[in-house]
Amino acid sequence: MKISIDTGGTFTDLVLENDNKKLSVFKVQTTPNDPSIGILNGIKEIAKTNNLSLIKFLEKTQNIIHGTTHGINAILTNKTAKTAFLCTEGHPDTLLFREGGRVEIFNFTVEYPDPYVPRSLTFEIKERINYDGTISCNIDEEHLYKTILKLKKLNIEAVAICFLWSTINPSHEIIAGEMLRKFLPDIPYSLSHNVNPTLREYRRASSTCINSSLKPIITKYLLNLTDKLKVNGFNGELSIVTSQGGIKNVETISEYPIHILNSGPSMAPVAGNFYLNKYKINEAIVTDLGGTTFDISLIKDNEIPRSRETWIGEKYRGHMTGFSSIDIKSIGAGGGSIAWIDNGGLLHVGPRSAGANPGPACYGLGGSNTTLTDAALINGILNDDYFLGGRIKLKKELSIKSIKSISSKLKMDENNSASSIIDVVTQNMSQEIKNLTIRQGINPNKSVIISGGGASGINIIDLARNLGCKKVLMPDLGPVLSASGGIIADFSDEYSITYPSKLSNLDISKVNTIIKSLSKNCQKFLKTNCKNYISFDVFYYIDAKFTDQVWEIEVPLKLSNNKVDPKKIKIEFQKKYLDLFGVTDNESDIEIIQWNARIYCKMTNSNLLIDYGNFNQKDVKYRDVFFKNIGFQKTKILKFEQLVYGKSFNGPAVLETPFTSVLVDKYSKIKLNKNNILEIEIKLKNESSINEDSTYYW
Repeated sequence: MKISIDTGGTFTDLVLENDNKKLSVFKVQTTPNDPSIGILNGIKEIAKTNNLSLIKFLEKTQNIIHGTTHGINAILTNKTAKTAFLCTEGHPDTLLFREGGRVEIFNFTVEYPDPYVPRSLTFEIKERINYDGTISCNIDEEHLYKTILKLKKLNIEAVAICFLWSTINPSHEIIAGEMLRKFLPDIPYSLSHNVNPTLREYRRASSTCINSSLKPIITKYLLNLTDKLKVNGFNGELSIVTSQGGIKNVETISEYPIHILNSGPSMAPVAGNFYLNKYKINEAIVTDLGGTTFDISLIKDNEIPRSRETWIGEKYRGHMTGFSSIDIKSIGAGGGSIAWIDNGGLLHVGPRSAGANPGPACYGLGGSNTTLTDAALINGILNDDYFLGGRIKLKKELSIKSIKSISSKLKMDENNSASSIIDVVTQNMSQEIKNLTIRQGINPNKSVIISGGGASGINIIDLARNLGCKKVLMPDLGPVLSASGGIIADFSDEYSITYPSKLSNLDISKVNTIIKSLSKNCQKFLKTNCKNYISFDVFYYIDAKFTDQVWEIEVPLKLSNNKVDPKKIKIEFQKKYLDLFGVTDNESDIEIIQWNARIYCKMTNSNLLIDYGNFNQKDVKYRDVFFKNIGFQKTKILKFEQLVYGKSFNGPAVLETPFTSVLVDKYSKIKLNKNNILEIEIKLKNESSINEDSTYYW
């Protein structure tokens, strides 16, 4: 048996795959102070459903896959380890200067952002390596030793080491690491050439510092979780979801915790792509509306786009991870997002969230702020007796009480105020999706939406209509989209070698040696990490640009008998460049900076088919639901597990499952296909379409 667990800000989602490849879904409330408690609560729920004790159940479990926000939360709440940064003498301001760039070019009132590691904990080391790997100045070991003694006095908890050109010659970083291990044996450290062997100095330094600062935190968290699972009978393998959309073992994540910054959200597009492959569609917008955030990702040509431009916090003012990660954008708009009125009388929703505790007002746990969940309950979209399949009884009277102050300020009744809250959330989501899609050359009019997250059904049809999307796909596992992605995720890793070279004078022998080295790393990963794999794939990429340009793009590398072909490199680069920018240059030379290999090990043949349990729901056939500009309508209530394959239902209706409720207006119709995917066909208004010739969006 296998369990995939996604710990969110409000709920912890669990998907069980039994020995017959059938899936069961569970949701429990997250325990923010110690997420492992929520995880064990969820596993107890699964064990109880299977008529087993916790110990007996875990003894039968072979694999647990875990997606977590523990790392990013530690950074956002300033609860990382006290970290020192060792750099090449003369370069202490790498983290401070960043790479330049401003969000508001002429706004000089914004305070300059602090570096990730303060200058007071930044130490210059006497050493210097040249761009070609030759040594200009040997590392001064005596000076390094004195620095280490200073770190000891300062009670440093982690150390990051990033020297110039260590990706070409890492010898000085290796010496520094050995001395730290000798004189500070209990202090974790990270070497930049191991963490992120990229040429760009700021990105390498930033990622190394982030990685070091997370090591003590994540190691402690994973040890705590592992110990609790073992005490309760688990002897299988615990794997952790990464930002790259794969999984790694606990040992690797403890050493490189930076890989889990976007751990949970990265699985939604993995699951989305799995479902999209069942259709003859190659582009989709994947949405995941949970309790705290709204996550957006894309699928383009049946591939999940990646980005190295991942910032923690605001762009240019935050801190860059420097890694190639799945391109996910998140905004503070979830089921628990709090509605509020500013001093000018404008309605806002989020980014502040009620979280798991106290949660929305309707939970009855002491929350008094109106949330998106409260608004949906007030307007009859949610069933107060069937939230989480009846496991949580919602208190509508508390939602109505909480919205009164907002209603009085808006000078509206409770239902129109609730409708306005849902509208604001929808507009925020719509704008963020347009920002992401249009920037990557995708017209949302021509895409489908794959809808995920427990709160997604509240406004998914309004959102699609706003974007001009005619079709929404909502899998039966949509409410736990990220957790279901963990079930089918591949074990994966990535290896890189920096070797700048122009295509016109490429040293073929040298490059083929690099490819051979990358291939060996992939084979080693396969043997040590992927026991009982079904199949594996290795893909090669280059980071390249036109000569004299500043930024590289990632281009697939097509090999001929495991050897590079310069002609194929040029063809693939021109093709990718044209696809991204609409123009290309057939005359300029191409410069390749980095050579990369990614390995994916397929571990399961799961079909992601849900095994419906028996949930106690009252036989509700109709309910009064409030629709904007119409008012209350007597609305048919449908159950997901009772839908007939291929039969269409016209709105208005509310489709209820134990984990989500989907509002269907009278202009839309729904149909369940044989893949257990709900197809929603939406009638559009003319103003929804985007004119691709307009410069407004570009």
